[in-house]
Amino acid sequence: MHERDDPIVYLATVANEPLANLYADVLQAAGIRSMAKPRGPGYGAWASAATLEHDLYVLRSRLAEAEAIVRDLEAAPDDASEG
Repeated sequence: MHERDDPIVYLATVANEPLANLYADVLQAAGIRSMAKPRGPGYGAWASAATLEHDLYVLRSRLAEAEAIVRDLEAAPDDASEG
């Protein structure tokens, strides 16, 4: 399947823009391109979308792999809660 024939599909919702950027960076390191889109009113509504939840999207052909990466990210221990 040619990439332009591969539909973009929803992957996950994350808490804010910095977290969406982190997930996107991890996905990119695995060779998976992604797109983050702010929820709610979107860019410019309150001068910044940084604190809004963001939806992540990937190509459908990479969805299963991306879901596994997101599961690993969400299962990773929080450094702040460790001893």
